[in-house]
Amino acid sequence: MNGNPLSMLTADQNGMVPAFYGPEGYAYVWVDFGAGRYMMLPTDTIRRVQEHVTGADPHGDRNYSDSLFDQAVPKRGGSVHVERGQTWLSVQVPTGDGDDQGAVLRLTDGGAAYTQLRNDGALVLDPIGARTPLVVGASGDVPFLTCHRGRANASSDGAVFTVASDGSVTSSGTVRAANIGSARVFSGSTPPANPQVGDVWVVYAE
Repeated sequence: MNGNPLSMLTADQNGMVPAFYGPEGYAYVWVDFGAGRYMMLPTDTIRRVQEHVTGADPHGDRNYSDSLFDQAVPKRGGSVHVERGQTWLSVQVPTGDGDDQGAVLRLTDGGAAYTQLRNDGALVLDPIGARTPLVVGASGDVPFLTCHRGRANASSDGAVFTVASDGSVTSSGTVRAANIGSARVFSGSTPPANPQVGDVWVVYAE
């Protein structure tokens, strides 16, 4: 125990062996006092197990896993290629009433939060600086923008508001704006029922 090397390990009159330091890196030491070999257990086993259990990465598996994850999904400057019909990322969000505070994706300048995809499915478009908040483009004869009453779906059937690829706008409700007031616009060969002041009727034959 005083740090000096042992030339011989000697038991006392009761057969007890005094404490000593064993070879570094070995958990077990075998001794033979002439009656066969015996395995001695280290006295610091509990301490070493505790250090191992509470260690940040005792086996190095976390560091190894992080390196593989960084290779599979780069933190920056990477490209993700998704096969046809496959989903790249699915996020499990709270059920029930949802969570409008947490975010699946959040754009921030280090302080304030801007554009966010929240845990309740809401998409908040708030660009940093004087930028266009939303730009939508599409090819072919498909709607640019489709709004449904209730659950959203990929079809334009049953939409309450649609912006078509030719720029036309279709609304199932009344379109109101500051420059048109409450005027109603009708077209066709039949006059509108219950006409009101300010109504516009464009007559054409069917």
